Amino acid sequence: MRENVKTRYPRYLKEFKCIGGKCTDSCCIGWDIDIDEVTFRQYYKVQDKEMKLMLQKNVHINDYYLSPDVDYGKIKLKSGKRCAFLDEENYCIIHSKIGEKYLSSVCTSFPRITNKVDRYYEISLDVACPEAARILLLKEEGIEFTESEGPLGKHILSSDIETTSTEYNNSPLKYFKEIRDLSIKIIQNREFNLSERLYILGDFVNTLEKELKNKYNDVPRFIKQYNMNSVNDSYEKNKSNYIMQMDFFKKMMGFLNVSKEVESPSFKEYTNQLIIGFKFDEGEAISKYSELHIKAFEYYTENFINNNSYIFENYLVNFMYNYMFPFNESESIFDGYILLLVRYSFIRFYLVGKYLCTKQDNKEGMVEFIQSFSKTIEHHTTYLVDSLNYIKENKLDNMEFAKKLL
Repeated sequence: MRENVKTRYPRYLKEFKCIGGKCTDSCCIGWDIDIDEVTFRQYYKVQDKEMKLMLQKNVHINDYYLSPDVDYGKIKLKSGKRCAFLDEENYCIIHSKIGEKYLSSVCTSFPRITNKVDRYYEISLDVACPEAARILLLKEEGIEFTESEGPLGKHILSSDIETTSTEYNNSPLKYFKEIRDLSIKIIQNREFNLSERLYILGDFVNTLEKELKNKYNDVPRFIKQYNMNSVNDSYEKNKSNYIMQMDFFKKMMGFLNVSKEVESPSFKEYTNQLIIGFKFDEGEAISKYSELHIKAFEYYTENFINNNSYIFENYLVNFMYNYMFPFNESESIFDGYILLLVRYSFIRFYLVGKYLCTKQDNKEGMVEFIQSFSKTIEHHTTYLVDSLNYIKENKLDNMEFAKKLL
């Protein structure tokens, strides 16, 4: 009998159910598929002769595995990076022939992300899954969290933090829960528009990092007394920053190398639309069309982002909860903030370029792009590391650069 554990999760979690072959962007296509050691050993015991032969042919030991609980083995992929066990209608043969208990930990848990913080297992969904993205991003009321107790089932633990441990006495991780809770509260404060919220979050993280350098005992007081209403007055929008953003993200696209390193057909198509929309294919300087581009950013922000700001709010909040914000990038909590901002601004950059090409968009189209973006960017092996290195090498990890990205 499985032990009951304390869990904390967004309320949307109970609504999710995998739709299998009806999925528009299957997680069994485009990614390597890992097999944990326990499941790998189970395959030796399969009685069905046809399935046993198929497993022997298509599952192999991973000589470079990092954890026996995750990637001890791998499934061979067919053309188009399709899982060998995916049938013509995009349903899993292992699941249909011998049952769910023979699915690996990765296949069973995705798109669920599980972290452990103190005594609680935190479970949420990855927007790289189209059905998860649709459910959680379209919550107009925002993302709400709840707690319960019950069996956990098969899972992969992404992070495990015990904030009361003595090893964190002189570490900001000691205050992880308080820092993340206030960060989420800032992003969910709809008294401000989204750019203002992101600026306030940057001010909070930036000031907190300075506070953390010497005064660990004052951190709880600082967090409790932080007044987000006093920050907003110092932020002013500068529309010429949109051109700087285009120049920056054009360089970021070079790091991503979409045509050669990205498998996703949908993300490649979005990139083609962006190139046409911004006229990058004409080889002209960005400044030639600056007036057109600024108007496009302003129009899209006013008519699409501001009118559907809850979609982007939910993306940010869900990411912060999934990836242990702001401790997800490096020892510097400001690095966590700056790359969160880069993600949001990169999404807006793509959406504006797509709009310039197609002259249309709607909330469903936004959700579809964010899902494709997440599947491509969050699961790319080097892109985010390369981006952070570029930002730090060029001394862009500061609030002045953050203002320009907003």
